[in-house]
Amino acid sequence: MANITPFKGVRYNPAKIKDLSKVVAPPYDVISEKEQDELYRMNQHNIVRMLLGKDLRGDDDKENKYTRAGRYLKAWQQKGVLNKDAQASVYINLQEFKLEGKTRRRIGFIALLKLEKFDTKTSSVYPHENTLTAPKEDRAKLIHAVEANLGPVFAIYEDRDRSISSILKNEMKAKPLADISDNHGVRNKLWQVSDKKIIEKLCGSMKNKKIFIADGHHRYEVGLAFSQFKKGPQYGYILTYFTDLLGDGLAVLPYHRLIGGLDEAALIALENNLKKNFIVKPLKSKKDIKSFLEKAAQSEARLVVYARKKPIGLVFKDKKDLDVTIAKNLIIEPLQKIFIDFTKDLDYAIREVNKDKFSFAILVNPVKITEIRDVAFGGNRMPQKSTYFYPKVLTGLVINVF
Repeated sequence: MANITPFKGVRYNPAKIKDLSKVVAPPYDVISEKEQDELYRMNQHNIVRMLLGKDLRGDDDKENKYTRAGRYLKAWQQKGVLNKDAQASVYINLQEFKLEGKTRRRIGFIALLKLEKFDTKTSSVYPHENTLTAPKEDRAKLIHAVEANLGPVFAIYEDRDRSISSILKNEMKAKPLADISDNHGVRNKLWQVSDKKIIEKLCGSMKNKKIFIADGHHRYEVGLAFSQFKKGPQYGYILTYFTDLLGDGLAVLPYHRLIGGLDEAALIALENNLKKNFIVKPLKSKKDIKSFLEKAAQSEARLVVYARKKPIGLVFKDKKDLDVTIAKNLIIEPLQKIFIDFTKDLDYAIREVNKDKFSFAILVNPVKITEIRDVAFGGNRMPQKSTYFYPKVLTGLVINVF
């Protein structure tokens, strides 16, 4: 079902780039303006200059961040900063990270995935979130300018018999091509697998898999549209990182909502309206917030609204939707003239509300990975920013140039 293939990856040349950690970057959609500046300063060849270039004064249709990205890619290949591997390969990526005081390891591999239209009857690739027009327009301009996949889509499969895990772990006994720590303290190791028999075995094991997209919905849809526009066989695949649903290192963090634009009267009305749909439980401290959320029974949704420097616990009984969907339908949608932001950082959410940058925050539990799978395979989609898979897959370890 899932059609994957090896490819001749384009990688930074270690003879030219002595420290790979200075030229890689997180996915474009989690890079803040501050981090963008930091990545620009790190190295003149940091991939952020292509992935998320800066707008400059005087930019127009002929000269802009997208056209500059295209020139950078060509120039860096011509100068030997980026080199294409001689053999079609699959690349294994191990990420070691700390979460809640524990060290965890996530093993994945990078290959090309055949692009398919989303169809629950015929497709092997399933989305789980809705997409927006603006990010797709942005990524479309970039892919037309560079004719490459700079960063991978993040996809998940189930390795019930551990056959794929066995292949990957055996190949990881060799010395890695790269061993670096990124700006967020995540250690990344990369191996290249070019043995045709091993690749054939891996690709064969994936053929009976259904996969769902964790991150990269916009890039996938743009890649599909681009392949239909260009119509060459090399355009029919997209760079993808695959990891196992059953692996120990797969982590999903909560994605809290920050809501702005309400005055004091609207906040009072909001608090009164909550009592119509939820069992309301006043809380006292941040410690209470975490404890309250963690005690959610399987049959109920638990949310916390933090407003006017006080947390309010909400319980919704007999839930049939995801917590984030309940928050969207019963709290956010009835409001008017608001603006929304998202964060995985509970402390940041509270701090921003206390600074009056936002009217209130909706604090949530993380969506369970099995819930995401069931939504995707059921042909449904979650609200935007429902999930935050951690850690993110680095951009720049290996890219796919058409």
